[in-house]
Amino acid sequence: MSLSDQLWSPTSVQVTALQARGLRIKGKNGTNDAYAVMHLGKEKYQTSVAEKTVAPVWKEEASFDMPSAHQGGTERGTLRVLVLHRALVGPDKLLGQAVINLVQLSEDKNRDKTQWFKLVDKSGKPDKDRGEVLVDIQFTRNNMTASMFDISAAEFRIISKRPSAHDCKI
Repeated sequence: MSLSDQLWSPTSVQVTALQARGLRIKGKNGTNDAYAVMHLGKEKYQTSVAEKTVAPVWKEEASFDMPSAHQGGTERGTLRVLVLHRALVGPDKLLGQAVINLVQLSEDKNRDKTQWFKLVDKSGKPDKDRGEVLVDIQFTRNNMTASMFDISAAEFRIISKRPSAHDCKI
């Protein structure tokens, strides 16, 4: 492993909820009004509702900042993709959730960017077949740092203080 591989760690992740299949039916007429909620740290993104379907397709993406190691806890790199059925009366019903370890995934250089993840219950146990969700996960690193910004700002101040043609006396 090269030094650059050892030092590279992602600062953000782009997650696309593509579709789901094999979901348990919670709605009337044998269908669901399904949507997905992508949750990382304190950030959340909810897709639109795919109405009256057994195989919802969303193709919606969200970008999240990767929590740094000092933000701590075992949950720091855990992406949760919840698939829910929108209920017209009462609370929405959880169809299942995918629990994805992003730290482990980012270290696997040979993985497919788009994968099916098995849905489990609230506690994380695969008690019954709840279906799967297809998710595309891509990691990126933003190399812009405060020091780079400060240098750019200092250069701007120097350039902006140069005399203009109006300042010159003849």
